[in-house]
Amino acid sequence: MKTLKLSIICASIIGISACSNSTKTDETKELQTYVDSIQNVTLEYNNSYWQTIEDGYQLRVVKAEAAAKEEAQKKQLAESKEAYQALKVKYEAAIKANKEKLYSTRKQVLRDALFGEGKIGTDLNFTWINATNIRVAYENFVLAVEANKKVYSREDWDEVKVLYEALDTRKNEVEKNLSTKDNMKIAKEKIKFATINSIERPLSKVTENADAKK
Repeated sequence: MKTLKLSIICASIIGISACSNSTKTDETKELQTYVDSIQNVTLEYNNSYWQTIEDGYQLRVVKAEAAAKEEAQKKQLAESKEAYQALKVKYEAAIKANKEKLYSTRKQVLRDALFGEGKIGTDLNFTWINATNIRVAYENFVLAVEANKKVYSREDWDEVKVLYEALDTRKNEVEKNLSTKDNMKIAKEKIKFATINSIERPLSKVTENADAKK
């Protein structure tokens, strides 16, 4: 990690020169050294960190392409490009896998908050909800959404929507056994949710777009 950060710092401060006192730089060698330096470091699995690596590579590869005149330099340039592309494919796959793992965990935390720990898994089985407990399920769901509405991401709201629709489907299945009183209370909870959703869901997209532009 220190080697990578030092390499990036050198590129930022010195620009077109390598991290040395030499007045003449072998640009293809500098590119090779950079690619070698990121082969075995512990990488952080996020897009911003990868972008720093990519920027460092692009800075060097442009200079190396312009400087490669001899056959040996061209061969070295081609090898460095090939090595970097292999690393890029591997790294981007790792980013995707890590993101999916984190999101899967986050979705389960979300389900637990909305319905109770362990109540809803990846199969989205709602058969445990019946005419007796569905009113409480709606109340707890809306209460959790109200409490967390400001921290939900766009993806969180997408999951909330899926779960809410599944809860509504279950209500249709048990509705014939619902009391009028419970039906009316559920209707009030549905209005509460619709109000929160109509305001906070669009705001989460605006916030996400604004963060992406930073």
